[in-house]
Amino acid sequence: MFLKMVKNDFVRQKIVTISVFVFIAMAVLLGASAINNIANLIQSMSDLQERAVPADITQMHSGEFDQAEIDKFTEEQRENIAMQETMVLLTLDGSNIHFGNNQTMAGTVQDISFVVQNKKFDFIMDLDNKKLDVTEGEVAVPIYFMQLYDLKIGDTITVKSGEYENEFVISDYARDYEMNSSLTSSKRFVINQTDYNEMLLKQAGELEYLIEFKLHENGDSQGLQTAYIEGGLPANGPTVGGKIFLMFNAMSDAAVAMVIILISVLLIIIASLCIRLTFLATIDEDLREIGVMKAIGISKKDIKKVYLNKYRVMSVVAGIIGYLLSFAVVNLFNGNMRLYISSDLSGNLKYVLSLIAPLLVYFMIVMYCKKVLKRIDKISAVEALRKDSMERGKNQKYSSPLLKNKFFSTNIYMGLRDVCKRFKLYRLLFFIFIVCTFIVILPINIYNTMNSPEFSTYMGIGKSDMRIDLRRTDSIIEDFKKLQEELKNDSDIEKYAAYITSSYQVKNAEGSWDYMNIETGDFSVFPLNYLEGRAPEGEGEISLSFANASKDGLNKNVGDEVAVNVGGEEKNLKVTGIYQDITNGGKTAKAHTSLGVNDEAVLWYIVYMDVAQGVDIRGKMDYYQNAYDSAQVNDIKEYTRQTLGNIIDQMSTVVIGAFAIAVIIAVLITAQFLRILLSKDMSQIAIMRSMGLTSKNIKHQYMAGTMMVLILGIIVGVLASNYLGELLVSMAMSTMGAAKIEFVHVVWQTWLLCPLALIVVVGFTIFVSCKVAVKDDLSVILRS
Repeated sequence: MFLKMVKNDFVRQKIVTISVFVFIAMAVLLGASAINNIANLIQSMSDLQERAVPADITQMHSGEFDQAEIDKFTEEQRENIAMQETMVLLTLDGSNIHFGNNQTMAGTVQDISFVVQNKKFDFIMDLDNKKLDVTEGEVAVPIYFMQLYDLKIGDTITVKSGEYENEFVISDYARDYEMNSSLTSSKRFVINQTDYNEMLLKQAGELEYLIEFKLHENGDSQGLQTAYIEGGLPANGPTVGGKIFLMFNAMSDAAVAMVIILISVLLIIIASLCIRLTFLATIDEDLREIGVMKAIGISKKDIKKVYLNKYRVMSVVAGIIGYLLSFAVVNLFNGNMRLYISSDLSGNLKYVLSLIAPLLVYFMIVMYCKKVLKRIDKISAVEALRKDSMERGKNQKYSSPLLKNKFFSTNIYMGLRDVCKRFKLYRLLFFIFIVCTFIVILPINIYNTMNSPEFSTYMGIGKSDMRIDLRRTDSIIEDFKKLQEELKNDSDIEKYAAYITSSYQVKNAEGSWDYMNIETGDFSVFPLNYLEGRAPEGEGEISLSFANASKDGLNKNVGDEVAVNVGGEEKNLKVTGIYQDITNGGKTAKAHTSLGVNDEAVLWYIVYMDVAQGVDIRGKMDYYQNAYDSAQVNDIKEYTRQTLGNIIDQMSTVVIGAFAIAVIIAVLITAQFLRILLSKDMSQIAIMRSMGLTSKNIKHQYMAGTMMVLILGIIVGVLASNYLGELLVSMAMSTMGAAKIEFVHVVWQTWLLCPLALIVVVGFTIFVSCKVAVKDDLSVILRS
């Protein structure tokens, strides 16, 4: 009997049933997709890590090198070190690599190195996560450059450096665990040993070294790094831990996954509230049936079972469909993962974890149903048959009489008045419009912020027009001085500032010594936005990145002192400010020039500059690029774009997807809400019809009220995405070194284009849904 009643209810309320079914399926679809994406990321990262066997500690070095010293150190540290391998890199400028129609890679911000495959660990993989095996005359190109320059397998690249010139055929793409991410500043091209020996013989490129250590499971990473530096071993370059590579690899996909999860949570809330609204409306419509069932002796438990069974069946079927579809939808978001981490995402973990979404939605709906069905316990058979029990005790006082209306037409005024009088009914629609607007605007704000030159301030870089990086060569010090002198006399340069980054020993919170990159220079020329305090301006002052100042770092506040080992002497520097930086694992520092330069551990030389008004930036960049062979010249916007390229590209996909989802949800829920509202108000509509109002008049009333709710929802939604969105993104980015993100607002997008698009789409839905027609005789409806 109960199954028959449920079936009849499905047939009787097809539109409502289909709408609720779609809400449940979409909630499960998005929730499962987000969980699926995270499961894929976890499993694919684990698989790549297992196959590539990355180093736990990587010491980059440029200059004199003796492998015997490293071998001796390795033997002394056997309790910590499982394996050691040194990769020799032949580093070339992008202008030395030619491809396509007389194109070069001169514009890249990445350091380019040619290497051969390692033998013990830190293997560079192909797109099937198998060790690359490159034959003579062929090259495996990093995925980063494959995307940037649209390089295809079978294309050729030509390397020209001094006396050396050779053409290579692209045989594969290199998936490099340690240098995959655009956030790492170096990329490795893999070639055959024979070709490598020829390049080495003809001195093509500068020699650099990756001194890599694979530790035992319980090896002391920090103790090993301290022993390495104290032993005076080669360390002319940054030291990078394995966790940094893990974070860089996962960052772009994790950032996108967090946005998808946020959208999914909001949509699950929307779907649940709409199901609750539909459920209440259904009970309200079925009050007489409830009264009849109570009158003939059917128990409260059995009456509840009728409604619960319907929504249980609906939740199970919609949950299964949403769960299955999620495995197709997730492909829209994991393209970057498939390319950079694993082409095969067929692991079983996602199937298990994705079940969380349908189970969560199912129990949420059943919980809502049981809570709402408690109303039935309080309604007697007589009250139910009267059909006004849901409104009992609510003596409405009508204010805002029509005679006081001086600004709007009668129909618009009545529509607005209805919203004010019954705002409790409209508040769900108001909330949904807020959330839909939030879902649209938040990804746009994130995309615009990351795509703006101002985002450089979150990378520890002041806002400027150009940036010149000098590569480590024998003449780098002379080139650095010469460049500054030329910039000083160049009338096209409005201002410039030179910075040197060196590695120093710094006393940590436990009292032992760690190594930290400290940049010295005049930080008043291109100032950063500080979370607290200011830039170092005088002798004995230092500012720390947020990650360095946090409890997981040095645990310092503004005004505290940091002990730095300078030339063998301990020097205390006062912390004057805390800034944001997501580069180099987020742990950097900036000190006044009085600190001096650690000549034995200089990492890089950088010059920032602004050109004078009217000067062609591109022309000036080309001049300095040609004048200094060791220079890498970029404008800051291009530098930021190349560094964050993967995240920006993925975020653009999220922007499109979020807008489509928000529009679909807004349209479906608006149509469903108006259907329920018009059904609920049928008697009121009949009274207005009997008083002489036309269907058009009544339609305009409902349209005016709903449009007002939409416009107010859009305004609150934009404000929420601008301010609450900043807070949420800042909380997420704090783990990466940026604790206070300030969105870059493109006003015409956030306040004009997107709201207008929502108004047009939802407005058309309101127009179509508000077709008021009383098919039955008015007297019949009024009597009912």
